Amino acid sequence: MNSKSIGKIAIGLWIVTVITLGYFFYFGSTSRSLDNRTAIHLTPAERQLVLTEMRALLTAVNGMLGGLADKDYESAAKAADAVGMGLVASLEHQEKTILLKLPVEFKKLGFGTHEKFDEIAAKIRKKQDIHNLLKEMDELTRNCVACHASYKIELDLEKK
Repeated sequence: MNSKSIGKIAIGLWIVTVITLGYFFYFGSTSRSLDNRTAIHLTPAERQLVLTEMRALLTAVNGMLGGLADKDYESAAKAADAVGMGLVASLEHQEKTILLKLPVEFKKLGFGTHEKFDEIAAKIRKKQDIHNLLKEMDELTRNCVACHASYKIELDLEKK
């Protein structure tokens, strides 16, 4: 085999690798579930991490509402801060393998939700009008509703 043939094979393998990674980055490890949502296939540990993060988001919403109801703006802002982009950065090492398995729309929704928590925390600290804050929280929780209506996390049966 001459060097031109080896070069063509190497380039071909590189293209296949890039296309495969691009496919998984965009579509993730998914299938259509019985209830017509997109099922994301994760290992038990990955599934646990995602569900723990979702419970933290719900706990933060509860803390924000409780703080605002008590006019404790700092407590409400801290609850929001706890699940903002700082949480994403702290989980970055654990989530690296998961990110390839998540479809791009799920990632956009998730990162957008974490960013929204940071935005609301800043607005709470500025003591914006409660009706404006509630409107922001309504938009935030619409992300949660959209996510749960569109996706479900299933165990990757091959890696159980």
